[in-house]
Amino acid sequence: MVKIGYWLNWPEIISFLLLVIAFFIALGAGSAVIAYTLILLAGFMGGRIWFMAKEKMKVPWSIILMGFLAGFILGSRYGDNRVIVIFYIFGIAASYYLHDRGIVKSLEY
Repeated sequence: MVKIGYWLNWPEIISFLLLVIAFFIALGAGSAVIAYTLILLAGFMGGRIWFMAKEKMKVPWSIILMGFLAGFILGSRYGDNRVIVIFYIFGIAASYYLHDRGIVKSLEY
């Protein structure tokens, strides 16, 4: 019997959950414009996560962010997958840059 160490495999578990969630979000997008907007906003949130984890744990968060992207691409009925990837990466990079320069500040609870 294989035991799953939840504490050791938390990035994969969260990544899978986000993959499923992103799949259903992408299915709900009624057009390519809505899909592109949603993935850009998700990229902005991913950039904030990337900024918060810039000193430590980059690999687990990278796995989680890629899981979301994979789920969104799998569920996307409208739009080009290459454009979705470009918008997602642009959103992450733009949000990271804005946080890094102090233009956007995030409050932590």
